[in-house]
Amino acid sequence: MRNEDIIYEFYKESIEGLNGLILNDKDLWYSYVVNLPLNLQVVYTIIIFHQQVFNGGFHQYFYNSYGQFAYLTIENLNLINAYKSSNLLSKALVLVNYEELNESDFRAKIFNREIQRLINFDDELCETLDILNNEYDEVDEDLEHLMVKYLIKM
Repeated sequence: MRNEDIIYEFYKESIEGLNGLILNDKDLWYSYVVNLPLNLQVVYTIIIFHQQVFNGGFHQYFYNSYGQFAYLTIENLNLINAYKSSNLLSKALVLVNYEELNESDFRAKIFNREIQRLINFDDELCETLDILNNEYDEVDEDLEHLMVKYLIKM
């Protein structure tokens, strides 16, 4: 079985219980993801992160409310030894969380689109995130390979 097929099966399982009710409630959504078995949580958070950043950059990841999982995603990236990606997400998180909110307050503001510099497409923030997007595009980490390697160990 190819790596992408293995990842797809885990991802498909991770989203089985998601529905509109859950996705429209930050606490239900966060609770759903946090309470997934660790292997499914790792796949869900990393796939979502990669898809968002690859398709629209760090700004899109945070703007589309997936940034509420940034702290968890950093942990999961480190868990699979994707340290370069984790480092870039950490840098983006510091930029977006410029108010230095605690994790819970940050999650709420991201979900509710209340971080002004983000929702107003602040030039300075966007330019700095674009630099990180370019760095992410150049990262030589194969997230699929690292996830499969991690999943096989479990």
